[in-house]
Amino acid sequence: MAQKYSLLVLALAVLPTITHAGYLVGIGKADITGPVADVNLMGYAMPLQIARGLHTRLFARAYIFAEPENDRRRFVYVVSDACMSSQLVTMRVMQRLQATYGDVYGADNVLLSGTHTHASPAGFLQYLLYTITSLGFVKESFDALVDGITEAISAAHDNISPAEVSWASGDLLDANINRSPTAYLANPAHERALYQHDVDKTMDLLRITKQSPECRQVAAGMNSDASHAHKFGRGSNGGYVGSDVSGSSSSVYVCGRGMISWFPVHCTSMNNTNPFVTGDNKGAAAQLIERAAAKPQTALPTVGAHTAEQAYTHPTTFWQSILEYLQKWSRTSIRRQGPAGVSTPSNPRAANQGAADMFVAAFAQSSVGDTSPNVLGAYCLDTGEPCDMAKSTCGGRNELCVGRGPAWPDDTASTAIIAQRQADKAMELWQQRSVEVTGAIDYRHVYVNMSDTKVLASPWTREGVTCPPAMGFSFAAGTTDGPGAFDFTQADTTGSPFWRLVGGLLSTPSAEQVACHAPKPILLNTGYINTPYAWQPHITELSVIRLGNIVLIGVPGEFTSMAGRRIKSAVRDVVGEAWGKQLKVVLSGLSNTYSSYITTYEEYQVQRYEGASTIYGPHTLDAYTQIAVTLVKVH
Repeated sequence: MAQKYSLLVLALAVLPTITHAGYLVGIGKADITGPVADVNLMGYAMPLQIARGLHTRLFARAYIFAEPENDRRRFVYVVSDACMSSQLVTMRVMQRLQATYGDVYGADNVLLSGTHTHASPAGFLQYLLYTITSLGFVKESFDALVDGITEAISAAHDNISPAEVSWASGDLLDANINRSPTAYLANPAHERALYQHDVDKTMDLLRITKQSPECRQVAAGMNSDASHAHKFGRGSNGGYVGSDVSGSSSSVYVCGRGMISWFPVHCTSMNNTNPFVTGDNKGAAAQLIERAAAKPQTALPTVGAHTAEQAYTHPTTFWQSILEYLQKWSRTSIRRQGPAGVSTPSNPRAANQGAADMFVAAFAQSSVGDTSPNVLGAYCLDTGEPCDMAKSTCGGRNELCVGRGPAWPDDTASTAIIAQRQADKAMELWQQRSVEVTGAIDYRHVYVNMSDTKVLASPWTREGVTCPPAMGFSFAAGTTDGPGAFDFTQADTTGSPFWRLVGGLLSTPSAEQVACHAPKPILLNTGYINTPYAWQPHITELSVIRLGNIVLIGVPGEFTSMAGRRIKSAVRDVVGEAWGKQLKVVLSGLSNTYSSYITTYEEYQVQRYEGASTIYGPHTLDAYTQIAVTLVKVH
């Protein structure tokens, strides 16, 4: 019998010796969609990519965790279907929270992150470089984010109740690739040998379940081998009636309250010609699971039962209906419909959730910098041949080198497939044996001037200093997910006299600035351009949040795979077993503010797009690592 995974049945293999201290947890969800027409879409920096309709609505999903013995010891984690977090949005949300709740919430215990969809309404950041294509600040986009995030947090605040928290991890092999493999190869061979893949393939899942005698009984009664099959339908008692392989039936209570998964993949399944506001693959994955949770007798298909291509072509599969919906969306101007029949209400706020019986699933971003959902690789549009690997060009031109998703050339179908793979893996992890999260809650946060941070040599960092912001030539070349224009190419360490002259009209970098950023040839000297206002941030921030034996590092940008591995390894080394023997360190990308990319020192030397967009110079990662290590050393 084919195995069916049911989201809302708690399949935890709990050892009898485990205690159930638990936490107080609140969960909320609110709409942040904003304008869906006549606004630039954020992500690809394409001036002509103007919204003319709706693919999927956008949501903020908020989670509050507090200690039972001291509920003021709490933190907030929000995952928004937005391209990134905005420092201005973060500050305005905290102002709203403090006006309502006083000093309960502040910069130290509020962490806002974005999924990195490349099709949310633009114009919500306060730095000019990130709003040029939207022609500046867009109040409607900004207000939708502030209002929705605040509403989601308030909903979570209002439904805090006892819960059990656990985590599980597993590899998802077919949902991301490295779009800059030549830069990754610049990392030391002995370091690369520690990892099987050139991108992180691990999905980390945080599971939140109701704390009740019934749920504990279900957990304790489940077989330690979670591979046995169940099919579930809703019973008259509001729970689920389960029929296992032996034919016996029993009432199984709905124990799930929510989940947060972290998996690194760019939300660029919808390419830079897409005209619709969309949550892309992570937004679709979240809505699919939430719809399955809310709909009786709904189960996602067996994990691994079909390849993506088989699921796409098989006319009777559950996922085929989703793909058909997504294909229809790509042919219409405005469609008020979500994936797999998730309806978009005429009043978006009607979709907001805060009740304790609502399941909320967040698909958060991690070390996303060099990842791509276009898993078939990059090919030339004119010849169909693979692109030049080092420079991502076709006949010397970057515009023709484009990554292919799993259902290429249908980007909407590719979006659904990458969403499916993430949703399936999350469902699989939900069913697996988990590690209970126990221990204290702690949070540490710091603002830092990244324009002049001195880094000391240590086991995790090299000596150096960061620089005022600047963008390299390869930044303008774009990526295989979204190529740039003109004659720019990736891996450019020299630049051209013409474009130096053009960039110099805005600001000519000093010899000191050039030396600090070397080997990056500076195209835009953004740290010294303040007309009409600052082009990129000098002050960023970093958070470290402890939830028992889980450490969440909130970083203000896009870490590459190896950069994420290094900072997580450093934190893990310093903490050791002080916060638990089964410590899990998770990176939350694009959190609280945005400062472009962070590569390793070695990747920076190659100057592909990610290195050219590492705005504080070659020691950026070392600086953030030093800050994170300092934060976790404070006891």
